[in-house]
Amino acid sequence: MLLQIVGYFWQMCLLRQGPEALPSSNFVTGIIFAVYLPIALTVSILASPEDTFATSIAGVAIGIFIQALVTFLLLRFKNLPSRFRATWSALLGTNSVMLLILLPIILVTINSEVETLRTFANSAMWVCFGWSLAIVGNIYHRAVNISILQGSAIAFLNELLAIFMMFTL
Repeated sequence: MLLQIVGYFWQMCLLRQGPEALPSSNFVTGIIFAVYLPIALTVSILASPEDTFATSIAGVAIGIFIQALVTFLLLRFKNLPSRFRATWSALLGTNSVMLLILLPIILVTINSEVETLRTFANSAMWVCFGWSLAIVGNIYHRAVNISILQGSAIAFLNELLAIFMMFTL
């Protein structure tokens, strides 16, 4: 069962599936959120060891809040608020998968003394960033009936807004 769920999120990461097959329930969203939160906190702490624990928690909380708010407003604007739980679950689940893929890349970037390896890892991080924008764009495309490009642009604006809020606070 667990492998099927992870496999489904992996299929979403490959842009082959969307949130439409996810159950729209508080329970499923809560479980996915409970899995996402420790992954996101761990990656945040490891990616920025100079930050305090409170700063890492604040960064993750701001990211979650911005993504949930933008998703809710987008679905509300398109008059599809009933799709929020499934859409947000898809976003959290795919983000969890992407963070697990990014974790070793981040560790190489931070811990490697070899400049070529760090350059390769930084490049891989940018590829993963672009891939994650495509994933979110695909999820919004399927949930809200907009183009993948529009969904990716909204995802990019989410990231910019979260970064702006982090620096503001």
